[in-house]
Amino acid sequence: MNKNIYTFKSLIQTTTFLFILVATSCTDSRRNNNHNHGQENAIWTESIYLRGYKPSTGEELTPAHIRKYANTLKENNFKYAYLFAGPYQNDGHLPSYSFSETAVQSVKQLQELYPEIVILPWVGGIQNKTVYLDDSTWVQNALIDTKKLIDTLNVQGVHIDFEYIIPGDWLLDRELVRKEKPGDRENYANNVNNFHEKLRELLPEAFISSVVVATSPDTKPWKKKTDLDELKVLVQYIDQLSFLYYDTFIKSQDVFERNCKHLIEDIIKLKNTPTPKPVQYLIAIGTFINVPALHKYRDMDIENIPNSILTIQESLENSDTTRQFVDGLSVFCDWQTSDEEWDLIREYWVGRE
Repeated sequence: MNKNIYTFKSLIQTTTFLFILVATSCTDSRRNNNHNHGQENAIWTESIYLRGYKPSTGEELTPAHIRKYANTLKENNFKYAYLFAGPYQNDGHLPSYSFSETAVQSVKQLQELYPEIVILPWVGGIQNKTVYLDDSTWVQNALIDTKKLIDTLNVQGVHIDFEYIIPGDWLLDRELVRKEKPGDRENYANNVNNFHEKLRELLPEAFISSVVVATSPDTKPWKKKTDLDELKVLVQYIDQLSFLYYDTFIKSQDVFERNCKHLIEDIIKLKNTPTPKPVQYLIAIGTFINVPALHKYRDMDIENIPNSILTIQESLENSDTTRQFVDGLSVFCDWQTSDEEWDLIREYWVGRE
């Protein structure tokens, strides 16, 4: 995040909160208490807990940070914590801080404060920037370090987040350090699946979580989509899969609802696909500072918390089944989720005691 974003952070957050208040009043009439979803909820979390400081500001980690984080997850019924452990490096290895004594102690303290928590270090990165899934040496190094990470932190598993940025957007093209080669895009999904297959072979008992963008036809994220046939292969090797239902490029509520229903229909198809282990399916919403450069992807009239959650709920209620297919909500990202936004998540998804 650049300095200009930080300069206007307070103003943007205040504006976002005022919008949320308006959005909440507009969606009250759409509330329903017949929640046809699970509570295997997850959140993507910044690196301060493993690194020992916030890289954007230099703020040092304290016991108070850890207590507040554990209490926030506990109070809001969030079970899975994806703690950022750094992207894989150019050689496939993970950064040294992920294995540090600070990281070990942070995980231990979080587990003591919230015994039900499932900590999954968040690793991955951008293809052709630091990720090279077509390179066998890179893959082998990444697999070795992923196992080392799980063993060092004494956690149940890992969260894998690979991304393929589609060339053509001036803002996002700067994230690429190597130009797209012929065949890169066509082979990407197979390379991702092969990595997960090798990871499952290496870690047969680990809890492996992964994430993809929504399969819905009218969503236009800046990341490459994975089609249903490719996902039917991926789910053979994992325990949990989140679908990002934000940054959709959608400007119409009707289109947003129709595509949410399509996503749930795809989740139902995946849930009915035989797999070695039961797979959890989560739908992800975002809590973010909506910088102007990304407005075309994020229409906050559509992708605000109340409307996103209620659209998911209504799509579930209107599906042709009474069985629970969506196992939980995943939220990106904890370092930009305010107390007011947590209150909305609890109000609309988790429910109050």
